[in-house]
Amino acid sequence: MAINKKEFINCMAENGQKTKKSCKEYLDLVLDTFYALMEEGETVRFARVLKAETKITPQRPARNPQTGDLCTVPERRRIKVTFSEVLRDKLNGEKE
Repeated sequence: MAINKKEFINCMAENGQKTKKSCKEYLDLVLDTFYALMEEGETVRFARVLKAETKITPQRPARNPQTGDLCTVPERRRIKVTFSEVLRDKLNGEKE
């Protein structure tokens, strides 16, 4: 089951005993800051949780699957997210 943003905010409010409005503002601030850092090409590390970094995928040749014509896929940035071993162990019920 996936939790959407609204449900996540509700959980934050319950667990932190804060208002939903303050939790929404805080989450929006965190996400906006994360997006801005990713756009700048920064690596974001949350210790014991994850590391997110942007990688450049170089320009490459490709083939249009409908027509079979050759085309060029332009260079683009992608996000690589690596989860920490601590988080993986915690999810799998292993000790730290």
